Amino acid sequence: MKLLSLFPALQNKNYRIFWITQWVALIGFWLQLTAQQWLVYEMTDSAFLLGVLSACQFAPSLFFTLFTGLWVDTHNKRKILMGTQACYMLQATLLGLLLLSGHASYPRILFFAFFVGTIDAFDMPARMAFMPELVGQKALHSAISLNSANFNITRMVGPLLAASLITYLSYSNIFFLNALSLVPILFAYHRMPVNSAPLTQKKSSPWQEIRLGLQAARENPIIFKNLLAAGIVSGLILNMGTYGPLFADRVLHAGVEGFGSILFAAGGGSLLSGLLSASSHGHLSQNKIFLSGLLCGFFLMVVSYISIFWLAMVVFAVMGFFVILFIINCNTVIQMASPKEYLGRIMGLYTFVFLGVAPFGSLLVSSIIELLGTSQGLLVTGALEIGLLLLVMRK
Repeated sequence: MKLLSLFPALQNKNYRIFWITQWVALIGFWLQLTAQQWLVYEMTDSAFLLGVLSACQFAPSLFFTLFTGLWVDTHNKRKILMGTQACYMLQATLLGLLLLSGHASYPRILFFAFFVGTIDAFDMPARMAFMPELVGQKALHSAISLNSANFNITRMVGPLLAASLITYLSYSNIFFLNALSLVPILFAYHRMPVNSAPLTQKKSSPWQEIRLGLQAARENPIIFKNLLAAGIVSGLILNMGTYGPLFADRVLHAGVEGFGSILFAAGGGSLLSGLLSASSHGHLSQNKIFLSGLLCGFFLMVVSYISIFWLAMVVFAVMGFFVILFIINCNTVIQMASPKEYLGRIMGLYTFVFLGVAPFGSLLVSSIIELLGTSQGLLVTGALEIGLLLLVMRK
């Protein structure tokens, strides 16, 4: 009972079921993501091609989320989420069968990355718009924080487990494990008695409805500034799948175990940040949100100077703390400032910005590293992130 009083969102039974089943699904997600990134790195030994992989996974968010946000506003969110989980299971199974058949190639892996990204374009705005229905506005900050803590607990466990399993299992078996991990959350969505009626779609055209959502976001300075900031941090800092393997291999000389350790360290800091936020009943002020974003770039610059393994892990942990502190509070203030009738569209826009810029961020960061080297490239990337955030703060 003390745990429930400490974390308001956990007082909701449906949220508790969602949160627990997400553990299993997210471990499977990190198993596949880590294995896929390392598989591509083994295939290509190229920073740029590793960036292309991330770009393919995030590109659908750039293409589709403005439309999927409108779809979320006009359809049952729980049923949308059931459909996305089934699609995630399908792609993991097909990817495993591809590798098992011996016909895997870099272009085909890119196709599956694009497939996953397309599912994400429906799943992410639906899931974020579903949270207020699941827990209500009062527990929303706690729910977002616990989701983040959950994500980062599994980010600590999943990559290390993947690094260990790669030694004993084939890549195909790891992808099959991911498919199995989605069964509990699919069942939970099926049994969850949350069926609020979607907003009735108006007679105006879809383009007009999307334009109204964009206008609502642009005219609200809180939503607009936080959307810009989220895109900057996502594009330049959160691409650990792009620069993590390179830093682990070329600077720390620690291979896939080093990459897993980087994600573990960042996940540890993120977990602490998420739990502290989840036990809070409020969110940070706008200035403190931006300060946490600036510190993300600062610590990326710091780690660029480090080649000592344990010290790099400490800095990645601190960076992970401030990254999640920024994301949780940025997401919360956007949701709370969004009119209910536009929530799906604004969450689609958030996904568009948060994930849609990631392809460009991945290509930019990988190109900078390819041109300047890993350490110098991270230094420039961190400085660029700070400069862009300062420009947004002045708007």
